[in-house]
Amino acid sequence: MTSTLPTRLPSGPDGDSPRLGYGADYNPEQWPREVWEEDVRLMREAGVTIVSVGIFSWARIQPARDEWDFAWLDEVMDLLHEGGIGVDLATATASPPPWLTTAHPEILPVTATGETLWPGARQHWRPTSPVFRDHALRLVREMANRYANHPALVAWHVSNELGCHNIYDYSDDAARAFRDWLRARYTTLDALNHAWGTAFWSQRYSDWEQILPPRLAASHPNPT
Repeated sequence: MTSTLPTRLPSGPDGDSPRLGYGADYNPEQWPREVWEEDVRLMREAGVTIVSVGIFSWARIQPARDEWDFAWLDEVMDLLHEGGIGVDLATATASPPPWLTTAHPEILPVTATGETLWPGARQHWRPTSPVFRDHALRLVREMANRYANHPALVAWHVSNELGCHNIYDYSDDAARAFRDWLRARYTTLDALNHAWGTAFWSQRYSDWEQILPPRLAASHPNPT
């Protein structure tokens, strides 16, 4: 990454204000509280100027629908600021917590074969899910309201590795969005049928609702 960082990026050990940050991901929620000060000390010793924090911390920040726990993150932000380390604060939306996927399994990705990709790894959510978007937006607003003016904040880390594991989605939500896109592109079914060559293999569409994403079929897709 060679982009210019904000001027409030903390200076390095030599006292200069670097234009290029040096750091990595930092996941304090995965380690005992007792090591956090030592972590910061070692960062300074290594010349670290910025760390990404909170990438996979949604379940820690919001352990239940209407329950929030920012105390630990407040402490982390303060410790890093005291140590002269800037924070690239993640929105924490990369992996939804178990309470959310249990209450709303419809947010989970669906493959071309119709299989649901279940929790247990990461990025188990669909970008097309209105339910996921609503919950993610609520989380992001809470974080923005709390940390927008924190002196450690240098940048926002939006989600994480977007499209790494969930770029393809064949759910009903995706199908509806796909049809909306097709209507805007072709305007009429006649135009779509002509462009797609649907006379081949008896695939001519007479209603927009008949159109599906390219899910797994009995043979290869229409070759036209």
